[in-house]
Amino acid sequence: MYAERYVRAVRWRHNRAHRAPIDPFEVYRVDPDAITHVSKPTGLPRFRRAGSVMDGDWDRSRIAFVDADVYRAFEARFQEGRPWEDTAFFDRVVSEIEDGEEPWGCRSRAAFERRCSRLDRLAMSVRDNGFLTQRELAASNVDDPLERARGTLPARILNDEVAVDVGRDGELLYADGRNRLALAKVLDVDTLPVVILRRHVQWVDAREAIAAYVEGGASVPEPYAGHPDLAFVDDSSAE
Repeated sequence: MYAERYVRAVRWRHNRAHRAPIDPFEVYRVDPDAITHVSKPTGLPRFRRAGSVMDGDWDRSRIAFVDADVYRAFEARFQEGRPWEDTAFFDRVVSEIEDGEEPWGCRSRAAFERRCSRLDRLAMSVRDNGFLTQRELAASNVDDPLERARGTLPARILNDEVAVDVGRDGELLYADGRNRLALAKVLDVDTLPVVILRRHVQWVDAREAIAAYVEGGASVPEPYAGHPDLAFVDDSSAE
C-alpha cells in the first residue's frame, strides 16, 4: 500500500507541473522487437522508479537484450527444444545458489528447477492465450505460472508487467521483466503489455513540446506518431 501511495503521489506531482501527463499504472501494447537495448540499472525498487525523470547517460549503455544468457537460454529451450540444464543460464544460476545467493528466491537447485518448469508452463499459456495483461489475467481463469501474491491489481500492474524506460530520443529500453520479454521475442508474439517506469529528462521536455504542438491543432510529428508514451494525444496504443 505504501508503494501504491508513493507512485500515485509521484503521478500527481508530475501532472500538476507538466502539460504532458503520465500514469505509471497505464499498460501499453508494444512490439517486443522494438525493445532492443537495456537501460542502465539504478538499484532502486520498481515503485521508486515509476514516474521518475532522470538526466544522465543511463539510456546510452547500448547493451543488447539478446546478448543476455537468459535470452539465449530461452532460444535454446523454446526454439531448439533443449533442456534448461544444457544452457549457460542454468549453470550460472545454480552456481549463484551454491554460493549462497537466492536468485528469484530460489535457495536450492530443486527450487530453481521448479521455476524453470513454471517458465515452461508460461510458454504454453502464451501459445494458447497470447500475452495477457495483469488486468486480463485477474479477470480470467487463465493460469499465470509466475504469478505472485499481490494485494491489489495496481500492485500486480506495477510489479509484474514487463517494464521499460524511455531514453532521451524516445527509445524503449528494457528495465525489468526479462523472462516475459525474452519469451515474447522467442515466441515471436505481435504485441507485449508493458508499463513505463523512468523517463529521460530530455524526453520529458520533448513530450511537453509535442503536447503544446498538438494542442495547437497539429498532429504528432514524425517519427513519434504512435509512440506509446504519447498516448495522451493518440490513445490508439493504450490499453
